[in-house]
Amino acid sequence: MVKAVFIDIDKTLLNSEKRMTKETQNAIEKAKKNGVQVFMISGRSRMASKKFQSVSSRYIINSNGADIYDCEKREAIYQSEMEPEVCAELYKIAQQENVVIKFDFGLSRAVNQPEYLEDYEVELTEGIHDFLEKNKVIQISMCSENLEQMENLKKYVQEKTCFCVINQFIWEVNGKVMHAIHVNNPTVSKGNAMSGLCKFLKIDLKDTVAIGDKINDISMIKIAGLGVAMGNATENVKEVADFITTSNDENGVAKVLEKILANQGNINFMCVT
Repeated sequence: MVKAVFIDIDKTLLNSEKRMTKETQNAIEKAKKNGVQVFMISGRSRMASKKFQSVSSRYIINSNGADIYDCEKREAIYQSEMEPEVCAELYKIAQQENVVIKFDFGLSRAVNQPEYLEDYEVELTEGIHDFLEKNKVIQISMCSENLEQMENLKKYVQEKTCFCVINQFIWEVNGKVMHAIHVNNPTVSKGNAMSGLCKFLKIDLKDTVAIGDKINDISMIKIAGLGVAMGNATENVKEVADFITTSNDENGVAKVLEKILANQGNINFMCVT
């Protein structure tokens, strides 16, 4: 019996125009009315995810699992704080190599280069050590137009620090196409956060569905009772999924939810097409 559905936001919940369609919104509301809890789970910072709190069932998982936020109480029930000295080290490298670095903290995200600010972010104007003394960093994003530069940074993070690269992707920032990585503590993943929230809510993982499209979604797709890849998902995601739905431009999420309800919550439904 499906009790909870975990949905990635970008290129899963949202279509190519970065919009949630009416069909998807209606399917989510219908699922919730029928007793299925629906949670947004994203690599976005909390501030960037908060616009979807009315869609999510009380909790939102942000920063690839480094933050679990209670929208009702307006407080985090879990955060994974990153080692400040290593954060400072990566900031120094970013400054030296002219790389954009973004720090997720609390409700916001601080950015070293103001021309790459998005609407929910703030410019990092104070010294890095002063900033880190006052703020708990839970995720770092680094990006550059130079792919080779980012590959070298990814290798450095993996081999020379206590952090790990949880995601690598193309990031469009203010009209520029950037090669980007998400850097987190090694225990952070969407799967671990999903598992932790389910334990907190006393939901068995066999009664869950996870829907995603990128490499950072693999951990949750693997542990869910039913792991679903979007039609637009990368091949490595499709390989680990139980089923493949249609793309984010073809209401793939809505079709999964409709199938769940049509089968009275039975998690062993046929492949969605």
